Amino acid sequence: MQKILPSLHMLELFFPLVPTESFFVGLLDEARRIPFYKGLELPEILEKQNRDTVRRIVEEDGYQLTVWSSPSITENGYNLASLDGELREKSVEFAIEMIKNAADMGTTNIGIPCGPDPGDADRPEALKGLSDSYHRMSAAAAEFEGVHLTFEPLDRYAHKKQILGPIREVIEWFEVLKKDCPNMYIHWDSAHEALGNIDLVESMKVALPYMAQFHICNCVTDPTHPYYGDWHMDIGMPPEYRNWGYLDVNVAAELLRTAAQAGKVEGVKNTHVAVEVRTHKGNDCWKTERGVREFLMAAYDRAGLEYDR
Repeated sequence: MQKILPSLHMLELFFPLVPTESFFVGLLDEARRIPFYKGLELPEILEKQNRDTVRRIVEEDGYQLTVWSSPSITENGYNLASLDGELREKSVEFAIEMIKNAADMGTTNIGIPCGPDPGDADRPEALKGLSDSYHRMSAAAAEFEGVHLTFEPLDRYAHKKQILGPIREVIEWFEVLKKDCPNMYIHWDSAHEALGNIDLVESMKVALPYMAQFHICNCVTDPTHPYYGDWHMDIGMPPEYRNWGYLDVNVAAELLRTAAQAGKVEGVKNTHVAVEVRTHKGNDCWKTERGVREFLMAAYDRAGLEYDR
């Protein structure tokens, strides 16, 4: 058994406030008053003064910090699996600078993207390029003690259409990479597996030997529904938390139980979990956070797992 630690996904829960960086970082003073969370998940922080604030709070409170580089890399038009050698080179250089900034914040995990799927014919070549990119990023991250890189297998055929999709295929590819990149791990996300019509528990079991963290994320899996896809949608209302999406408290409890029953992953201090829900302008972000927290607590209770209130 291992203890699964709950993480506050501030990047998503306070998404509209991310561009106002100093205000966004200031929210940590309120977040740290909530004893439930043992981890934080943030975007890239650009200003040195704000990075120093994050690092101070992380060190004082013992948080396990994840910095998600994916939005910045994608929004700037970079692609770590690009067939264009010049673009891929620029992408790797950009990613390595982000690794340095994240390490400056006291991060434990740095979430990195894999890139869009180029199609069946070009996929093998793109995967070779991605492997080279990850090797170089792994070497850069190795300069910082205790810093891990995590990548997220996404859906290839449903919504996000990324190159790393079906979990068994991903593990087969990653097992080769892992031999040279011991500081790399998998971030598992329930929504992408659900969109691929993959049994969630079986999928997680495949990923568990390399899984440093995971997200429980709701989504609509019916292709005919207007909300189909991975939109980081809200959870339902208590007590069962059921809405148009596939997720309810029983599903979340089973995933927590599955992760907890596994042994610790080599090199990972603690596996942590966040519920991924995105807010929008005009939303009461703290109200959404409270709902997410109560949902996760209910799932812990149903799974028979301990946590701090």
